[in-house]
Amino acid sequence: MSKIDRIMTIGLVIFWLVVLVLILFCVLIREYLYFKNYISELEKRNQKLETEIAAREKRLRDMRASDDDRFNYFNAVFAAMKDGIVVFKDDGELVLVNRAARAFLHIDKHIFFKSDKSSYGAFYGLVSDVCRQAFESATERRVEFQEGDRIFEVSALLIPDRYQKGICLGVMAVVIDVTEARRLEARRKEFVSNVSHEFRTPMTLISGYAEMLRMWDEVTKEERTKALDVIEQETKRLKKLVSELLTLSRLDRQEGEERNLPFVDVEAVIEQILWSLEDMANKRRVELVSDVEVDYPVLRANEQFFYQMLLNLIENGIKYNREQGRVKVWARNDGNVLRITVSDSGRGIEEKHQERIFDRFYRIDEDRNSRHGGNGIGLSIVSSVVEQMRGRIRVESRPGEGSEFKIELPLNGGTLGG
Repeated sequence: MSKIDRIMTIGLVIFWLVVLVLILFCVLIREYLYFKNYISELEKRNQKLETEIAAREKRLRDMRASDDDRFNYFNAVFAAMKDGIVVFKDDGELVLVNRAARAFLHIDKHIFFKSDKSSYGAFYGLVSDVCRQAFESATERRVEFQEGDRIFEVSALLIPDRYQKGICLGVMAVVIDVTEARRLEARRKEFVSNVSHEFRTPMTLISGYAEMLRMWDEVTKEERTKALDVIEQETKRLKKLVSELLTLSRLDRQEGEERNLPFVDVEAVIEQILWSLEDMANKRRVELVSDVEVDYPVLRANEQFFYQMLLNLIENGIKYNREQGRVKVWARNDGNVLRITVSDSGRGIEEKHQERIFDRFYRIDEDRNSRHGGNGIGLSIVSSVVEQMRGRIRVESRPGEGSEFKIELPLNGGTLGG
């Protein structure tokens, strides 16, 4: 091989080596770029994953916070409930009791840490027994229990498993103080009974004398006159009773404070009442005295109710007074308070009756009320009107020394102090 051939061969080898190196370099560059892009893609995916993880963590924190809020809200509602709630598991273990139940059952907040709960008394034992009976019979139970002057209703309700039909997880007892409801129910029954009695008596008299008048020719003129007088008297009594019942009904229907009420001229109203009762007072020889100094305008009120309130008080002062007695009406407005006092020189009211005289159909003396046509509603109307006007009324009386009814009414939309 000649020298030129060797040089060409060596040159060719070097050329291919250079080409091979270039190819390897290009491959390395490509792999490097691919790897770099791959790393960049991994970093992007990692960043996206971190963002998603952070978002999920935030959602979990929000859910946990929401659950905490719900739990706190549930606890607040549960604690604020006026009805007592007691929950027992299926094995009789006490797992939940709210504040009202602890108060009703006379148990302290450490009940869950005490193994012996028998010391909590009969009421707690009754509740647990009712729950046990409800669980064993798989039916709801309801009983009433009286403790002292309070009446409680205990309802035991089964707690079903949401996921397994026919499985009961425990029993929830709802303890309700029904004292006021039972008192109102008793008052309603008493009210119906009293109204029936008040209607039955005059209706019986009217019916009897009307039957007698059917035999017109067989009765004397005096008997006919007496019958007509009794019918007229009892008809007026019925009319007054119906009117007072309607007034009570209107007062009971009033919801909250009436708006845009007109001003009432207190002096004019009292003067009108005294004028209307003048004949009645003269017949009973009772002196009417007025000492009223009230500015106008100061009092916003339903004038019809205000008139009825004072009329009932003054009329009672006349009816139940003694001969040569006196009824005095005193009124002043002092700052934001209107004070009215109706006093009489009658027989007075015993202390044992003073707390109940404003109850509907309550009578101090049946004989005295029947003689004067009283039905036990007048003072109830007085009390209802005062209450509607956000005022207060009290009575001061001693037997044989007369009575004083003192009324305080707020002015200018204010309220009375303690």
